[in-house]
Amino acid sequence: MSKRKAVYNNQVEVETGTKKNPRTLSKKRREMNIEETNQLLLEKEVIVEDDVRDKSEDEDEEDEEDEDDDNDNDKLGAAKTVLDPFQFCTKLDICNWLLKNPDILRLANEMNESSYVVSSKNTEDKIRLWDESVKCLFLRARNLSSEALDDLVVKIFQFKIYTSEARSYLEKTRKSLIDFRNKFNQNILNLVEEYKKIRKSRGTTGNLSQKEIKEYVDENVMQKLLNRQLAAVNILELTNNGGTDTLVEFVKEAVRVSWDGKNLSGIKELDTMTKNLIIPSRSGSDIVNTLKQVRSYKII
Repeated sequence: MSKRKAVYNNQVEVETGTKKNPRTLSKKRREMNIEETNQLLLEKEVIVEDDVRDKSEDEDEEDEEDEDDDNDNDKLGAAKTVLDPFQFCTKLDICNWLLKNPDILRLANEMNESSYVVSSKNTEDKIRLWDESVKCLFLRARNLSSEALDDLVVKIFQFKIYTSEARSYLEKTRKSLIDFRNKFNQNILNLVEEYKKIRKSRGTTGNLSQKEIKEYVDENVMQKLLNRQLAAVNILELTNNGGTDTLVEFVKEAVRVSWDGKNLSGIKELDTMTKNLIIPSRSGSDIVNTLKQVRSYKII
């Protein structure tokens, strides 16, 4: 019986082939799937690594560009970068930090002193320019409106006219012109008294003639009378443009109107003789010649 079964099984195997165990097939399939999956994973890892490498290189390049940009930004906004660490510090904290970093404190002091020196020098230059301009202005007109003086102060100091600084220099300008005017009027009276003595010594009587004034008042007398203001002027250019001759005539008229004593209104009227003069300053700035208010002003 057993022999028949064995023969039968052999025949079946020959006809149909060896019948495989389903469990064995499943195991082999799992092994194949695992191998294929591992292979795919390996391939993807290669792709991922290449992609990561490419991205990494791109990011490195971008980082380098960002670093360059950051460096540029640091240069442009250094002050902001430096101040960031101190944004939550009190003044006392910053002072204590500076005490622990004396080199930085020393550098800050040097920078502050340097800034003060530059600012101080600029202010001194403007004050010298202002002094020169006021002297030149006096030769053009002695009785000016506030608008003309405002124009001068603004052009020199670049102040807004309503500021306290502008008002201060406006007041200084007005006082300087008053001082110049008072001394000029007194010097004219002294000149008149001096010439009266000369006439008396000559035995000359009667009214003062134009010929006498012309002989007595010349360019030397004019320069002596206005020497303080002429110190701010380029005399050669003033002579070349005819300004010197006009100032000589101005002094002659001042002597004439003051012959009988102080005549402030008469002196004031003489501004019309000189208001259109071109007064070349020694510095070459010639700010006074740009003041439109001087030419159009009304005598006050």
